[in-house]
Amino acid sequence: MNPYRILIVEDDEDIVETVKYALELRGFAVDVAYDGLHALRKARKGEYDLMLLDIMLPGKNGYEVSRMLKTEMEQGKIKPFKIVVLTARKVDTPEREDFLATWSNADEYLYKPFELDDLIDRIEMHLARTPAGVH
Repeated sequence: MNPYRILIVEDDEDIVETVKYALELRGFAVDVAYDGLHALRKARKGEYDLMLLDIMLPGKNGYEVSRMLKTEMEQGKIKPFKIVVLTARKVDTPEREDFLATWSNADEYLYKPFELDDLIDRIEMHLARTPAGVH
């Protein structure tokens, strides 16, 4: 059994079901939030090792969610976990990409559409740097 817990934050139910199914097949414990405010409530419980976070969400957008959670992690208010942002919004310059990455403080950006195997590889790479089940 894979000890890692992942929170998928995405308002597209098709993406959620596909990614959730693929992760569960690999033994991950997966939870879901469909909007930014729900994601904040769940993430603050400190139960996750990694969050897959969409940018365009109802409530609070992914940039805000990521920035808030990373700040709370730095302040010791919640246990640290990795945040991987998923976005369909391509950026057209390296400067813009640097700005967006810095502004959100996410650990990585992946662009939609993504290859499912590539997403799983990126998740496993981030989790390999984190002790299993540290909540």
